[in-house]
Formats: sequence, structure tokens, C-alpha cells
Amino acid sequence: MKTQEDLAIAVQRMQQQYERGRMDRDILRGWVLGLPSYPQPHGMAIDALKAWFTIRQSDVTPEIRARDLEMLAAVADASVARIPSGM
Repeated sequence: MKTQEDLAIAVQRMQQQYERGRMDRDILRGWVLGLPSYPQPHGMAIDALKAWFTIRQSDVTPEIRARDLEMLAAVADASVARIPSGM
């Protein structure tokens, strides 16, 4: 991903796929851990997201899924106004 806007769009797509049950947490985890560093406004949110997904979860409870989605939303929120709806 080259721009912060691309990042926000990609994170939102991954969030939607995961939320709808179309993506396994392990696949999402691998994708998150492969993200490069970004400057603000996304930098701290990405670092926190990576730290969260570094922790292996043996059971993916509804609470863990909710936290996963919350952490993904924090990354996308910085550019949400620029993301076209329906993406």
C-alpha cells in the first residue's frame, strides 16, 4: 500500500470481510503483521493493531472478535471521510 488512503481502504475491506465471517482470524492476523510502518495519523493505530495481533488467541471469543474489529476501525477512522461508501 502506497498511500495512507490506500491503507484505510484496505483496512476497511479487511474489517468488513472479517466482520461478515468471510475471513478467518489467522488470515487477518497474517495480513496485519505484514503491514509496514506508516506516519501519523495511522502510525500509532497500526503499531497497536500489530501488537494486539502478535498475541496468539487460542479461542476466538465474541469479545476478541469485537476487539479485533475495534482495533481495525481505529486504523481506518483517520481517513474514513475520504473512503467512498460501499467499498
